[in-house]
Amino acid sequence: MKVARCPTLNPASLVLCVLFLSAVSLPRPLSAQERVTLAIPVHALSQLPAYVGSRFGLFRAEGLDVQIIQMRTALVGPALIGGDLDFCTAADTMLRAATAGLPVKVIAFGGIKPALALNVRPEVKKPEDLKGKMISVSSRGSTTDIVAREIVRHLGLNPDTDIVTMPLGTQGNQLAALKSNAVQASLFTPPYDAIAEREGLRVLAVAGNILKDQLQAGLTTSDQKIRSRPDQVRRMVRGFVRSLVFLHKEKEKVAELISKEWKIDLDLAERSYRSMAKTLSLDGSASEESVRRVIEQTLAASKQQKQVALSQVEDLSFLRRAQEELGLRPKP
Repeated sequence: MKVARCPTLNPASLVLCVLFLSAVSLPRPLSAQERVTLAIPVHALSQLPAYVGSRFGLFRAEGLDVQIIQMRTALVGPALIGGDLDFCTAADTMLRAATAGLPVKVIAFGGIKPALALNVRPEVKKPEDLKGKMISVSSRGSTTDIVAREIVRHLGLNPDTDIVTMPLGTQGNQLAALKSNAVQASLFTPPYDAIAEREGLRVLAVAGNILKDQLQAGLTTSDQKIRSRPDQVRRMVRGFVRSLVFLHKEKEKVAELISKEWKIDLDLAERSYRSMAKTLSLDGSASEESVRRVIEQTLAASKQQKQVALSQVEDLSFLRRAQEELGLRPKP
């Protein structure tokens, strides 16, 4: 599956980027389909629901021609607010942005448990060897940054003084940096944790063994989109939920997709699928506790003491309706 990647831009060039991406994105299906853009932050299995929905026609069944583009999370908020982007999967990052006051809402959840592993170079034999070292993450303040710090803290080090997190963007960039010793540890999502391990860069810690719940991905849009295009939002959420249901049921088909999309052998794809599937929501839901934890993390990082209502950061009315229509929850 071809996914367009957005280069580093200043805000003034963002509209041009979106127009460019429109020309190189996925092939258009039937002309009756309504075209929408969906930004993903990384080319990794945390984005599996988006790939499944596109590859297996689950968005098209909702009348949507979903154009998947890869975009830096720093650009996503302005693009959503400016109307240059319709949806994004960086629900964790957008939850933090909404907590800070950005007019966006999470409308469904994908990753509800951390699917991240800390891979290290061969010379890192024990946790203490990380002291004074650099750990690559996707971007500062992102879920990978937060989880990296939590892992380091769990291993008995001070994340504020003992390590430095280095924002390097894509998983491919991080793998290259780890192999070249530009960094000494990296936080990977499947299948890159397994790929790195095959390169002799072993897994030192698995986030799922340390953190109970940590939102990693989902579906987000702007408040303006919810007000102006509620039917489009409804269909997008339903397609996303159908993708989650499909990927949990059709294991062999999804493993084959992973093998082809990430150019890995089927055995590794199946292993990565098993690792990833157990972290993904069954129906787009997440616990209220996990959402509140993101709010609390955001407020603590900015040293703010205020109350943020769930209604400021999420709108799950479309999700509940989709679950009812798909028979995943009883109708009232």
